Amino acid sequence: MTPAFEPVPLPAGDDLAAGIARWVDSPAVAALLADFGQRPLPAGPLAERLSALEAVSAQIWDYRKGLERHEAVGETFPDERVALIRAAASALGLADRRTPAADRYDHVLVLGGGVATMMARAELAATVLRDGVEATTVAGLGSVRELEVQVEGLPVCATEGDAVELGLRCAFGLDGAVATRSGVSELGMPWWVHSYPAADPVVHVLAAPSTQPGKRADTADTLTGWAEIVQRVPKDSRLLVVTTDIFVPFQHCDAVRLLGLPYGCTVDTIGFDTGANPWVPVTQPFAVLQEVRSAVRSMQALHLALG
Repeated sequence: MTPAFEPVPLPAGDDLAAGIARWVDSPAVAALLADFGQRPLPAGPLAERLSALEAVSAQIWDYRKGLERHEAVGETFPDERVALIRAAASALGLADRRTPAADRYDHVLVLGGGVATMMARAELAATVLRDGVEATTVAGLGSVRELEVQVEGLPVCATEGDAVELGLRCAFGLDGAVATRSGVSELGMPWWVHSYPAADPVVHVLAAPSTQPGKRADTADTLTGWAEIVQRVPKDSRLLVVTTDIFVPFQHCDAVRLLGLPYGCTVDTIGFDTGANPWVPVTQPFAVLQEVRSAVRSMQALHLALG
């Protein structure tokens, strides 16, 4: 029998700690832990429960071991466990989160990735707007990191920023004049912005600088870069973050921490369906578990930021 769990809202609003607690203490998380032979989380303060969950996830769901996602070495599971993983993922926000909560946003932020990923994310953003959601701007958030993986049948892109721009150009039919800005950060890291002022809504593409010398820019860097370079001080804006379904919880919490807390932004996050997409294959169950761990770590960081 396929398990079923009630959907768990992602942390939002005035009581973020309560939202984190609902997710951590949900039946879906408890069922995953039990199926992997783990004890229930200890009673006590939320910070301690988060720490315990992070430690367990490091033991049983860390398939990356410091590597990039595409380098992770996974494992296979029996059908019963796969069904549980899929059901828990849906409840926890790692699937079936494609519909925005509102019909009007100040800014749509399409998070960066490889070429195929960007085709899918940009298409979801364009579809949402075609279906009636309104926005003032759309921004694709990438970096200058070189892409190691290319996709047969899709154009070769040298960097993540190039892939972001390709996806947006295809999905939104962008053409015409492009305004370009570029520079280096205080740490000497390069960045650039390409803007399409004639588009409706206006579209920007950011290749954000890394905040850690010697390391590539990550999701947090691109969100911070958007607020510092593209849309400076986006106070009290309503944001729609567009990503991949399995990344929705962790990237939502990053956006709340980096844009919600300091700027008062309201954040909604959606992701394209990896179970039925022409560019991206179905996510393997072990990779879903890896992103449950990513969500735990981002919720831990958000909770710490709450003080």
